[in-house]
Amino acid sequence: MSKSIALLCIQATDEGRTIAEAIKVDNEGIQITNKPAMIQIEREGEIVIKADTVSDALGRDWEPEELQLILISTGGQIDEDDEQFVVYWNN
Repeated sequence: MSKSIALLCIQATDEGRTIAEAIKVDNEGIQITNKPAMIQIEREGEIVIKADTVSDALGRDWEPEELQLILISTGGQIDEDDEQFVVYWNN
């Protein structure tokens, strides 16, 4: 049985595009689709956004709660702490 697709949609801002590229680093096999005003990110099972990787990409400290500023929608359950933001399906 295949896993469900975790989904994350963020605003297509300069910061959103940089965060999407950072997400690609930590999530092998991820699909990123650029749409006119948003970036759609999909991966089977889970999407992990690591604070360290995003901080390196942005060139400044970044905390996972900042994702809420550009977040449009998610598909899946969310687990968040100081180190990472995870969208996943528990099935």
